[in-house]
Amino acid sequence: MKRLILFLLSFSFLFSQNLDTIVSDREISLNESIDFTIKLNNIDTNPEVNFDPVLDYFSIISGPNIGSEYKFINGKKSSSRSISWRIIPKRTGEITIPSLDVKVGKKIYLTNEIIITVSEQISNSTSNDMFLKIELSNNNVKVGEQINIKYTFFTRIASRVIETEFPSYEGFYEEKLYDPSGSKITPDNWSDVVIDNYKYKSIKLYEVALFPMFDGSFDLDPMIMKVETKESDPSFKRLFWDDPFFDTFSQKTKARILVSDKKTITVSPLNNKPDSFTGAVGVFDISSSLSSLQVENGNPVTFYIKLKGEGNLDNIGRPSVEFPNNFDVFEGEIIKERDISDKVSGSVIWEYNLIPRKFGKYTISSVKFPFFDTNTNSWKNITTKPINLNVTKSIEKNYDNSNNNILAEKEIRYIKLDVPSWNKYNSNKFYIICLSIVSIAFILFLSPLFSVKISSFIEDQSSRFKKNSALSNSLKTLSLSEDIHRDCLIIVSTFFHDKNMISSTNIDSIILEDELKDQVEQKHLKKIKSILEYCNQYKYTGISSEKDTAIKEKIVKVLKEINKYV
Repeated sequence: MKRLILFLLSFSFLFSQNLDTIVSDREISLNESIDFTIKLNNIDTNPEVNFDPVLDYFSIISGPNIGSEYKFINGKKSSSRSISWRIIPKRTGEITIPSLDVKVGKKIYLTNEIIITVSEQISNSTSNDMFLKIELSNNNVKVGEQINIKYTFFTRIASRVIETEFPSYEGFYEEKLYDPSGSKITPDNWSDVVIDNYKYKSIKLYEVALFPMFDGSFDLDPMIMKVETKESDPSFKRLFWDDPFFDTFSQKTKARILVSDKKTITVSPLNNKPDSFTGAVGVFDISSSLSSLQVENGNPVTFYIKLKGEGNLDNIGRPSVEFPNNFDVFEGEIIKERDISDKVSGSVIWEYNLIPRKFGKYTISSVKFPFFDTNTNSWKNITTKPINLNVTKSIEKNYDNSNNNILAEKEIRYIKLDVPSWNKYNSNKFYIICLSIVSIAFILFLSPLFSVKISSFIEDQSSRFKKNSALSNSLKTLSLSEDIHRDCLIIVSTFFHDKNMISSTNIDSIILEDELKDQVEQKHLKKIKSILEYCNQYKYTGISSEKDTAIKEKIVKVLKEINKYV
């Protein structure tokens, strides 16, 4: 009996929330999207949903889209609100859409967890009229070894890229090699290719160099692209046979979602690292130089180490250098020169600022630099050549030790003991300047007190002006409208919004009627409803409204009547 009571209580609690979680499908492939909808019954306000937990597993194609529904059954009114997204998975397997917080006013509801099964997408370029291709230079690398990834779009039909979501590469340092964002795509950017006797147009979308920072197995997120295409409409019956001039009349636009294939990268650790290893992986040469081969003691000189080659130049630390004991050493700038090509080549220059404290002849010994050679897949050492530095004795001052006075140069400046002569200054002018500064500071201190009242007054006057000009603005918009059937709702909504009678102009006719029922006389409310229903009836018919002056006159008349008392 107790179990039955608990079951009934939990059952009634679940249904008291009046919340439904709906998905269009629970078994999809990696390149298919689903509609995820949250519906709340007997709710008149729009819900707020924290959708961030879903973004770890899905990408948003569109949304959030908010809808409302009103029903009258046996004289009783019921309403519902819904919020929906179209999403596409980022990986395969069983994915759990977690429970989400849905806030409505001060109440918080919870959605149910939903399990979606995602299978591998079927990739067959010979049968597809468009597809995305991902190419990896290598999918089995060492930590720090470069991987080039290129994304290419192939199509056999007219298409336009609407939106592209580039993947994030967690666990990798990335260097962009090609990114067309912000540039205009011209016909010259497309290439003609033939795949299995089919002619395609292709364009490179994106290219990036990745450098793995850790060992392990990494599944790359797919690239997701939304494309608009023009396709033939089978419902269209030709009037002019096969004349290509009329092809545009038999076509319709369609949005399609393309997803790149899943790729996995296996990263192996670097074993047996040398003690002086600073992270270099690739193919490199090294050299060193001095800003001057001869300096006076106490004067600075700069020592440079230049590493040049192809690899992970941005992730290499300073090499260890042994300098003579009589040198003060300060680490200087790091200068990077990048020559971006297929191998991300360039150079890194490390500066060391040296100050020799004693004169003599010194040798800066060669610097040993180990790195992992990706060509031979083994460790390699490169070294710089030793450099000789001649430090000369600085020119000393000529001192007379008997009285400690400098004879060669007069470097001691004596303090004057005479009574100083002060220039007279206009004291009245100084007083006026000080008083002006204090006055300005006082005015600025009090200005916030006045600014609040002034701002409130301006807002009040602006609201009154907007309210008084609501009718004239609506009539002007009405006279300029080229399609009154389409613009009717926005013109009427704008009038009432300017009168501060509704909260927004972005509402439908049902919500408008609901918000005006206690503010407008019943006879005028019926006229507004009749006008909006008439316009909505002819809105999508394509019939011209230029000569429909009768409906315009009705709108003018009812707005003028309402304007007299609101």
